[in-house]
Amino acid sequence: MYLSRIQLSSGLAVQAQLATLLKNNSYGMHQMLWELFRSDERFLFREESAREQLLSERNQPVFFLLSREKPAEQSPLFNVETKLFRPNLQQGDRLTFRLRANPTISRKPAGGGRSKRHDVLMDAQYHWLRDQCGNHSLDQSGGKGELKQRLLNTQPGLYASGQMEAQLQEVSQAAAHHWLIDRGPRMGFDILSSKLQSYGYRWNILPKKDRAAGFSSVDYCGELLVTEPETFLQRVYAGIGPAKAFGCGLMLIRRI
Repeated sequence: MYLSRIQLSSGLAVQAQLATLLKNNSYGMHQMLWELFRSDERFLFREESAREQLLSERNQPVFFLLSREKPAEQSPLFNVETKLFRPNLQQGDRLTFRLRANPTISRKPAGGGRSKRHDVLMDAQYHWLRDQCGNHSLDQSGGKGELKQRLLNTQPGLYASGQMEAQLQEVSQAAAHHWLIDRGPRMGFDILSSKLQSYGYRWNILPKKDRAAGFSSVDYCGELLVTEPETFLQRVYAGIGPAKAFGCGLMLIRRI
């Protein structure tokens, strides 16, 4: 495997029109990165800020890319730096990690039919609101906004607006953490829960589709213990969670 750090070439990086084109367009970025390969290479990538990662004066995007094929080092669009990625891991190794993921959960509709994916954080908030309505013998039908307003209207002493938002944030964070922690044992690692952080939740709109279409992403960082080295590396190579074509799934690891 190859791990690459990729930046826009100096000529392109200063063009405001290009920056506007790439903003919030992860799939378009994926297509541009694809031009670095001779074949239909499947790869994982993650976008970062050059200002944060490289202490650059310009806040340009920098991309980390993991691939089986070595990307082209000569490109009119990018400056490419590549190295072999062959970590020699042992059971019990402790690593720091960063991951941008699309945490989802599959649920069957109430009326039956095929399961559908739901945003883990919003799903947790919805079910928490339903439970709170049930605890106060309130109607549990409707969407998240209706449930929230019902509680605010009928239980103002218990659910002041600021207090409810804080509770919903706690519910979301717990759901995001459990999503990753629960996957660890079958993926060859254990998350050190006391070190785990999640942040940067956002809704990413998909291009050329209705504004309601898109996917959520969450950034994770923390420490983990390797329990099954081969299984863990295969998972790192394959990516974690959905939306890999949109910049999710790449776990960047480093020894402590």
